[in-house]
Amino acid sequence: MSTRPKRLPDLQRQLENGSVLSMATHPPIDISLVIPVCNGVDFIADTVASSRDFLARRRLDFEIVVVDDGSSDDSADAVRPLTDDRVSLIEVSPNRGKFGALMLGMAEARGACRIFTDADLPYDLEAIPYIAQLVNEGGFHVVVGDRTLPESCSATQTPLTRRLSSRIFSFCVRMLVTGGLFDSQCGLKGFRADVAEAVFPLLTDPSFSGDVELLYIALKHNLSIRRIPVRLRASSTTTVRLTIHSLPMLVRILRLRHNWTSGRYDSFELRLLGSQTYWPPTETTDRG
Repeated sequence: MSTRPKRLPDLQRQLENGSVLSMATHPPIDISLVIPVCNGVDFIADTVASSRDFLARRRLDFEIVVVDDGSSDDSADAVRPLTDDRVSLIEVSPNRGKFGALMLGMAEARGACRIFTDADLPYDLEAIPYIAQLVNEGGFHVVVGDRTLPESCSATQTPLTRRLSSRIFSFCVRMLVTGGLFDSQCGLKGFRADVAEAVFPLLTDPSFSGDVELLYIALKHNLSIRRIPVRLRASSTTTVRLTIHSLPMLVRILRLRHNWTSGRYDSFELRLLGSQTYWPPTETTDRG
C-alpha cells in the first residue's frame, strides 16, 4: 500500500509558511538561467558572456546552465572555456529537441527561480531579475513573457509571413488550450524550483510545442501564472516554420486533453500547490 498521502500535512504546512522552495532541499542560489542550444556556434559564447556579465553586475546569486543539444558544429567548444563555478555545460547526443534539452537543464539547475531563454538571447536581460523577483518574492509559480502585452516592444521587424502564421497558431492554441494566455511561444519563461521539478518530468513533447504543454499542465493544476511584457532586441533565430510545422504541432496539442484525462499529467506536488480548499473538512457523525 502506498504511503504517499501521508506527506500532505507536513508538506502543506511548509508550503503555507514559505519554508519550502524545492521538493528536495532549499536551493542555494536565487536564479538558474537555462539555455538550450543547437548549432549556435556563431552566438552562444556571446550569449553566455553577456548574460554572466549582466547578472554579476546586478549582484545576483546565479548560475547559467547551457545544454548543447547534439550540435553538429562547435557550440560546445565555444562554451567550454567559459565554464566555471557559475557556468556549466551539459552535452547531449543525439539531438533531443528543445524541451528534451530543457528537461535535462532544469533537472541540473539549483536555483529558487529557474528561467529558460533562447540561445541567441533575443529578449532584453532586464527581464531575468524581474522574473526572479516575481517568483522568489511575489509568490508566482510560473512567469511567462508575452509579446502581445501593450508594454512589449521590438527593436527589429519580424517578417510579415512569420507574424501572420504566428498569430494564427496562437489563436488556435488559445481556442484549444490556453484561454487568456495570448503568447504561448515566447521563449522566456520562469518557474519556482518546486514547480520546475514537478512539471518538466511530465512533458511528453520534446519539440517546440512543449511550450504549450507546459502551460496546459500549469493551467490544469491551477498554478499561479504571471504574464510580463518583453523587449525583443533582435528577431529570434528558429528552425520552426509555422507554415509547415503548425499542423503537426496542433496535432500534438490536441493530444493534451487525452494525456490529462488518462492521468499522464497527474502530480501530487502540483495538486498540492494549486489547491485552494478554503472550507473545513466535512465531519461525519455516527448516528448509531
